[in-house]
Parts: sequence; C-alpha cells; structure tokens
Amino acid sequence: MKKTKIGVIGTGHLGRFHSKILSTLDIADLVGVYDIDSEKANAVGDEFGCRVIKDMDELLDACEAVVIASTTATHKDIALRAFDADCHVLVEKPIAESSEDGGLMVSRAETAGKVLMVGHVEHFNPAFGTAQRLLEKPSFVEGHRLTIYRGRGADVSVVHDLLIHDLELLLAVLDEEVVGLSASGSSVLTDSPDIANVRLEFTGGCVANITASRVSLSNMRKMRFFQQGAYIGVDFGGKVEVATLEGKGLTPPESAERFELPGGEIIARWFEEVPQGNALQIELEHFIDCINTEVEPLVSGKRGLEALRLADRIVAQIEGR
Repeated sequence: MKKTKIGVIGTGHLGRFHSKILSTLDIADLVGVYDIDSEKANAVGDEFGCRVIKDMDELLDACEAVVIASTTATHKDIALRAFDADCHVLVEKPIAESSEDGGLMVSRAETAGKVLMVGHVEHFNPAFGTAQRLLEKPSFVEGHRLTIYRGRGADVSVVHDLLIHDLELLLAVLDEEVVGLSASGSSVLTDSPDIANVRLEFTGGCVANITASRVSLSNMRKMRFFQQGAYIGVDFGGKVEVATLEGKGLTPPESAERFELPGGEIIARWFEEVPQGNALQIELEHFIDCINTEVEPLVSGKRGLEALRLADRIVAQIEGR
C-alpha cells in the first residue's frame, strides 16, 4: 500500500492530535513535525515517536503533503511555501486570517495543481453524516455551539473559532447564498466577540438562527433541522434524534415510538444509529484519498473561503463596521 509522505506544522493542541493519528495510519508516512516552539515539537516527537525537523523548508522538501495547524495568522505564508515546495495542504480552520489571504491560497493551490482542504472537522463527524442523509430542503435551522473558556482559539473571534463550524455545515447542506444577515454579540474575556448570535436567510427561504459562546459553564454542540413533516436533531457528541409525521415526512423504522395526536395523526420518534468513528481521523483519511484520486475535498479551499467571508460579514456587523 502506498503511503503518503506527510508532515505536521504546528504542534499545539490540534497539531498534537493530527500527529497522533497520522502516526498510526497505514496510508500515511509521518515524515516529521515542526514548530517554532522547539519544546512543543520535541514533546510531540517523543510522545508519538516521530522525527522533529528544526527547519520548516526541510520538512516541506521531504513531504508530499502537510497539515498546517499553526496560528491562523501564519496560515497563508506557510501554505504558499508548501505549494512552492510541491506539497498538498490541509489547513486548520479558519482558512486564513483574512479573506484576501484565503483567496490567495485558493488561487495558488489551483495554479500549483495541489489539493487545498480546510479542517472543518465537524463536517466529518459521523453524527452529521448520519443526519445529512435525512435532510431534504430544511426550512429552519437552530444551532448552539457553547464551550467553557480555555484560552484556545482566542487569537480569533468566537465567530471564526466556533461559529464558523456551523456556517460551513449550513453552506454544505443548503448550497445557497446568504441574502439576509442579522448579528449581535459581545466581548467578555477577550478583545474580540466571545458570544455571538446570528440569523441568516438563504436564497431558498431557509432561515438559520445560530449561537456560539466560549464563556459557557458547560459544553454543547447541537443543530436542529426542521423540514416538511420532520425534525432532525444532531448532537455532535454522537446522537441523531428524528421525529416525523407519518405519511408526510420521513419513513420511520418499526422500532420508532409513536404518539397519536388528538386529530388521529401519528408522530413517530426515534434515534438513528450513528456509526463509530473519529472525525479527525476520517478527515485525514479523506485528505489523503483526495490526493491519491485527484478528487476535490468535501471541504475545499473554496468552501473554507466562503465560510470565512461569511464569518467576516458577521463580525463586521457585530462590531458596527
């Protein structure tokens, strides 16, 4: 089996997990890791038995592909160096610090003929994949993405750190343009918005109301989709709940709970079976598969840029720009 030679740039929280998984994949050869902080790089190298390379260009020259898990402000420069070194790139979200930088990355990837994929890992969450197969033109979406503040991701707003996950998922499900946007938010612990609530209207009529906070007392990652005759609730921790009006929505399994309404109609409720799987591993396997098959990633550079542009619009409205 051919192994793709791949390196990891940035060995912080996410870079460590990328390195851990890549060190175990049969389809990957983890050439090495690099971080400007040699202490972090050495810790990851020791933990997973991989080589620590002290010069980034040396790592790029030895690889076919790289994962960029460094701070957002560095994404563009590292990605361009990677393309110059003939490497494919998986870059953590958001794709870049600005839409201009993201656009340059997309353009350079196309010119170089290289895969550019953005690490919106929730797209590969088995719970979302299970729910996505049931979705048929949702008319309303509600989302809550709340987390306890831990300092990670604080170099960007909560919109670019957390809410952007749900923005990408909405763009994937609806594949429509946003024609209406209303946003509010507040800075609590950092200089940028830490809480945000957004109402989006899409060309097909769907309305999405999504909230993100990194100053919550508990964690929550849920989206609820409403469509003709049915409700699909996604808990990204691994559950998908479905309710449907029999005969007017989805076809329920025999095992579904059924409730008769006063008018005689039947509501069926059940939990879909969600396959086991590590979303980050699925993402990395998809990246490598796209390299080998020359297929565009599910979360391409263009999709990541679209999500970033929408996030920028939201933050601009919150900050009154």
